[in-house]
Amino acid sequence: MADTKHLMIAVNWYGPYLSVEKARSAAKADYTHGLYMCLGKAARQRRRALQYIGLAKSLGSRLSNQHQKIHDVSREAEIWLGEIATAEPSGRRLKATPATLDYAEWLHARFLNLPLNEKKTKGLPPRSVTVLNRWWAIDYETPEKRPHLDWPDLIDYPTWNLPGRLVWFGAPRRQVQIEPPDYARA
Repeated sequence: MADTKHLMIAVNWYGPYLSVEKARSAAKADYTHGLYMCLGKAARQRRRALQYIGLAKSLGSRLSNQHQKIHDVSREAEIWLGEIATAEPSGRRLKATPATLDYAEWLHARFLNLPLNEKKTKGLPPRSVTVLNRWWAIDYETPEKRPHLDWPDLIDYPTWNLPGRLVWFGAPRRQVQIEPPDYARA
């Protein structure tokens, strides 16, 4: 049975790391579990884009030049490391992966249509979730501007039959509403 409580997740993103080696070094020194987002250009792409989001229980071990998806981003690549800034939902843990990591990855992959994510773009989360993104420089203190125009500040999936939203704060403010038939695609 799906959980009826809404889950709010804040993610602090740190970057940009301009090489996998630099991201891996920072991850080994300062992170255990977390998210990583890869931006750049894959083969035959003219425009820099959000490419892939992943999660790891050991970020320093997961990031490498042999990573099959990151390796596909060959030009103007940068990596952002994400740390969950909110608590896990209460109750019995049903999966080995923390729910906040799992759902944050899921909403990004699904609602941003990341081209190198296949698994989490097919289905919808079994509960309502909102993800708030915040960006910081690699010194962990200096606020950073949004790394890419397509990366929203807020991703909101209220539940089936209600519209989802992607929201960008600042100037110009904008909001994209996604109606259930569109986000429920198979």
